[in-house]
Amino acid sequence: MAIVNNGTKVNLGSLPTGYTAPVITTFTDHEYERVLTLTVLKATVENADPAVTLANIIANATVGIDKQITDIIAGEFLSTPSVTAYSEMRLLSNNYANLSKSGAYLTTEPAKYIVIVKVYIKSV
Repeated sequence: MAIVNNGTKVNLGSLPTGYTAPVITTFTDHEYERVLTLTVLKATVENADPAVTLANIIANATVGIDKQITDIIAGEFLSTPSVTAYSEMRLLSNNYANLSKSGAYLTTEPAKYIVIVKVYIKSV
C-alpha cells in the first residue's frame, strides 16, 4: 500500500510571527473524512521560537501530526492499494490544568499539545 500524505494545512486564528504555513495540495473529492484529537509531547517539539515549535508540532518525524496521521492511515486502510490524504489543523491547545481549580498540574503527567485535525482521504 502506498500512502501519500500531502501534509497539514494550518487553519488557526493566528500564527506565530515568522511562521510560514506550508503550501499543501488539497482536494475536494475525498471519500472519507475524520476528526482526530492527537497529542504531541511538548518536550519533544518545544523551542524558544514559537514558529519553530509550531513547525515541529506538524513535522516532527517521531511524534508530529503528519507522522501520526500517516501511521493511522496505514493501520486503517490495509486493503487499499494507494491512498492520498491531507489534514487541516483546527485547534491547538495543551493539557495544562486550570491552576485555580486544583493541584492536578503538579502531578507527573507530561506537558502535551492537544491538536484537533480533520483528515481527508481518498483512494487513488
